[in-house]
Amino acid sequence: KRMGRKTTPEDFKDLVASARRAIPGVSITTDLIAGFPGESEEEFAESCAFIEQMQFAGGHVFTFSPRPGTAAARLPGQVALKMRKERSAHLRQLLEQASAEYQARYLGQEQVVLWEGARPLENAAWQIAGLTGNNLRVHLQLDHAAARRLWNTLTPVRLVELTSGGLRGEIDPTYLEQA
Repeated sequence: KRMGRKTTPEDFKDLVASARRAIPGVSITTDLIAGFPGESEEEFAESCAFIEQMQFAGGHVFTFSPRPGTAAARLPGQVALKMRKERSAHLRQLLEQASAEYQARYLGQEQVVLWEGARPLENAAWQIAGLTGNNLRVHLQLDHAAARRLWNTLTPVRLVELTSGGLRGEIDPTYLEQA
């Protein structure tokens, strides 16, 4: 209410449940603000529990920063900067864990990837990266010619490993020969 939002956590939870029923595997992410004025320890704990319950595919965390002239800058109960940063770090950790759990559900599955970028690696190979239809970041290593052929195409890929940058994929070599 202090933020002027008209949606309750229950309303949001119901909306997400409806989306998940309508679109199985949908990637639901969220944006969070840590340390909004008046945020108590209890409210922060409630937010953390809600985030864990929602099983988000990821999200972004912003540390509240008062902007001169805004209503929020004048609200009582300004949270100390150190506490805001600690809460932001904790929320990021929760979202990273939720993202890893979401991605892990797809290990061993085949997904179609739209390849949107590539970068050279030290060993003359290239790392190509792209996204699935449900927002999973996938990368794999190829030679330069294969990476160029796949760029900006849709390709079926088996998701084989969770990495710090998303998921590592493997492509059927016969597909590469045809591309």
